[in-house]
Amino acid sequence: MDRLTDTYGRVVDYLRVSLTDTCNFRCTYCVPPEGVAPSLPGSMMSANEVVRLVRVASGMGIRRVRLTGGEPLLRPDLLEIVAGIKRSARIEDLSITTNGSRLAPLLAPLRQAGLDRINISLDALDRQRFQDLCGVDAYPQVRGAFEDAVSMGFPVKLNVVAVRGLSYDEVLGFTRIAREYPVEVRFLEFMPLCGSSWRPELVIPIDIIRRIVKEHVELVADGPRGAEVAESCRVGGGLGRIGFIGSLTESFCDSCSRVRVTSEGQVRPCLFSDVEVPLGEALRHGAGDAGIADALRLAVRLKPAGNLYRERPFDRSGASESHIVSAVMKKIGG
Repeated sequence: MDRLTDTYGRVVDYLRVSLTDTCNFRCTYCVPPEGVAPSLPGSMMSANEVVRLVRVASGMGIRRVRLTGGEPLLRPDLLEIVAGIKRSARIEDLSITTNGSRLAPLLAPLRQAGLDRINISLDALDRQRFQDLCGVDAYPQVRGAFEDAVSMGFPVKLNVVAVRGLSYDEVLGFTRIAREYPVEVRFLEFMPLCGSSWRPELVIPIDIIRRIVKEHVELVADGPRGAEVAESCRVGGGLGRIGFIGSLTESFCDSCSRVRVTSEGQVRPCLFSDVEVPLGEALRHGAGDAGIADALRLAVRLKPAGNLYRERPFDRSGASESHIVSAVMKKIGG
C-alpha cells in the first residue's frame, strides 16, 4: 500500500476535511471582530469531490477522517458526503466536529449514513457564559444534542476551549460529565489561529486545568499517547475519559499524523502554517486519481517539523490559576 510518510519519518494516516468556512456561531476565540469573508460562490468542494478526495486518500493509507468547518452541519449535502465516504473509501473511523446546535434532528440520519463518532464543541456549562462566548443563545440545544447522541450510543467527545473566564467550578462540572457519562471531555488550549482575535492573555496553560482535575478525580492512563493529539486518561471509578491538548505549552508535533484540507480544496500540512497545496482546481478540472495522489504526497513532504511552540513553548509567565479562580465571581470574558 502507498503510505504517506513525511520527511521526518512520521506516517500520516489522519485527514481532516473542512466542508464549509461558514458558521452560525460567532465564538470570541475563533471569529475576529471584523468577521470572516465568505467563500466565493462555487468555490467549495462539491460532495462528489470530497468523496473522491477521501477515496484516493484512503488508498494511500488514510484511515481516519474528520469532517469539520466552519459548521459542517450547514452543508445541505452532508448526509450524501458521509454515505459516499463510507460506501467508497476504506475509512476505519469517520467523525464530525460540530457546534451541536443543529445536531439533534440529524443524529438518526447520520447514524444511518454511517457516521462513526461525533465531536461536540461545548465551551461552557453556564447558559449566559455560553452565549457570551459563542454569540448565540444555543446552550439548551447543544446540551440536548449531546444527551441524545450519548443515548443513541454514539461515541462522543466534548471539546472545551480553555480561555480566561473558565471558572474552577466549571472545570469541575466538566469533570463530573466525564465521570457520569461514557464520553471523553477534552480541554484544549486557546491557539493563535484566528487573526486579530488572538489574545495571548486569554490562554490558560493546560497544566493548570490538569492539576485542578487531578485534585478531584483519579486519572488512569491506558498506555503511551502515540500519535493522538490528546493526553487521554480514564476517570477512575467513572464512565468516561478526560483529555488534555496543550498545543502551545506541551507541543506534540513530533508525533503528528494528520493533514488538513480546506473547504476550497487547499491541502494544509500543518494547522499553524500558511503553506498550502492547491487541489480544488485539479478536482474540478478532471485531474486523474494520480494527480490527486501527487498533491497529497507533496503536502506531506512539505509538513514542517513542528510549529514555533515545538522549540519555544508558550510563555506561562502571564498565566496563573487566578485566570480561573477569580472568574468564579468576576466572570472575566473569554
